[in-house]
Amino acid sequence: MITCLYLGKLGEEMDSTCEQKKMKVEYDRLSSLPEGLIHKILSFIGTKLVVQTSALSSRWRYTWTSVPYLDFSSDDFANLPIFSKFVTHVLSGRNNEVEVSCLKLRFRGKVSQVFVKRLLNYAVSHNVQQMIVTCLLDKDIDFPLSVFSSPSVKNFTLTTECCGIRKKYCDYVHINPTSTWELPALTTLYLSYVTLCDDYTEKCIGVFSKCANLRNMTLSHYKTTSPDGFTISHPQLSNLTLENGYRGGKVVNVVAPHLESFTIINYALDCQHLVSAPNLTSLVCKGYGPLQLNTDGFPVLMKADLYISRAQNAEAATKIVCLLEQLHTVKSLTLSLEIIELLSSSIELLSRLPSPFSNLKSLAIYPINVSERALPKENVTTMSIEVKSYLLDNSPSATFTMVLREEIIAPKRMSELQMLLEKEKASVETNRAHKKRKKMPMRKSWENLGVQFERKKSKACLIISRLKGIKRLLTRLPASKRATFQPCYANLCADSDFVMSKITESIKNKCDENQNRLSVSFRELDTTLQLPRQ
Repeated sequence: MITCLYLGKLGEEMDSTCEQKKMKVEYDRLSSLPEGLIHKILSFIGTKLVVQTSALSSRWRYTWTSVPYLDFSSDDFANLPIFSKFVTHVLSGRNNEVEVSCLKLRFRGKVSQVFVKRLLNYAVSHNVQQMIVTCLLDKDIDFPLSVFSSPSVKNFTLTTECCGIRKKYCDYVHINPTSTWELPALTTLYLSYVTLCDDYTEKCIGVFSKCANLRNMTLSHYKTTSPDGFTISHPQLSNLTLENGYRGGKVVNVVAPHLESFTIINYALDCQHLVSAPNLTSLVCKGYGPLQLNTDGFPVLMKADLYISRAQNAEAATKIVCLLEQLHTVKSLTLSLEIIELLSSSIELLSRLPSPFSNLKSLAIYPINVSERALPKENVTTMSIEVKSYLLDNSPSATFTMVLREEIIAPKRMSELQMLLEKEKASVETNRAHKKRKKMPMRKSWENLGVQFERKKSKACLIISRLKGIKRLLTRLPASKRATFQPCYANLCADSDFVMSKITESIKNKCDENQNRLSVSFRELDTTLQLPRQ
């Protein structure tokens, strides 16, 4: 007995020792990583958590002081004074010889707060390369951009979010720049929810004028206070994205001699876009209606993607034609199917116009609204002769690709039906495995049969309905496209036939089982009533 107890205790000690060694091995795997890799791992979490790693062990006690990534958020603290003290603690304890690669700051209140200035000044003095700033606001505020001036920042992101009481009632607030910033090294800029004005008016603030090396710029959810709009003028700008611009300006003027890529998404339909970009090679437009574009020409335009989803009237068709004529030098053109449908409704307009495209190498058509409700009542499987002539007559060797909504919807419906059939097959196998379960009372068995019959009936109706729906979609396709789906559809029909036969068989078997039980019951009743023989 004593020996057993001793061996048991020894076993526990050995297990404990093994566990400690295992933990030590696991610990050493992380601690033995190169310092640069550890810093990279820590860059994915906030500075508050990074500082807390100092409690792990003596090895980690001062690791946080040399991490080149700073990520502060006032959301992590109960109030701003506590947040401010934490910022002060981190900056005072950090290794001053280590530069700041990236600063992320998310805070409530004004940018003029002491802790904001302290943090920004610290980052700038340590040659910060990237800044990502999110302001949590409950109203539009004036915003002195001068506090972000830095000779080293190359990548800058500034955006806002609603907070406080207004968060329930609004989706956005804006910051109003009240000064310019000096970011001579800046190459990439992302601004969201910012109010802009025209660089050439007296009230204007030259927000980008001292960003001489700016190459990439994105303006999202922007608006302007000037009724005449605003101007973006930069000699080095090569990539520009404008998205979700609010109404408020009549004109957006872009002057960028080195601009190569221009993307504009969800633009104001009543706003004119004046673009001077002789080196533009790529243009992407996505909106609800035609973009109003005026240019000096795009002589080297390689690719243009136009996606318009809703406009369906003669005026919109005229604007589309004007837009296409502005892009006459393009080599690769992609249009939304909705544009083709719009042009098809204005054949008279196109019949008087020559094809504007003489350099076209490829034309592709894709739908934006991919739903069965968007399918036209009339079965349109090809582009009308007039529209095709307008687009391709002067580029007869251009490749042509047209994807119909049915080509996208049909595979999805087939996949959904296949999943349904596989589920039914699995259900059949499960029922077989549980066939020998305890029998229920006769009355309840018949009631259950009725419930099962209704379920199987509804399932059968659903399968048949799905097959018919897929057939309608495939019937709308031209024969060449329909042929690619035919093998898959044939397999679906075969699988449906198999599943339906199993459904029918299971109901029949259940009816036979209940009938056999009834027959036995009737014989038993007859036997019990027979008089004994004399």
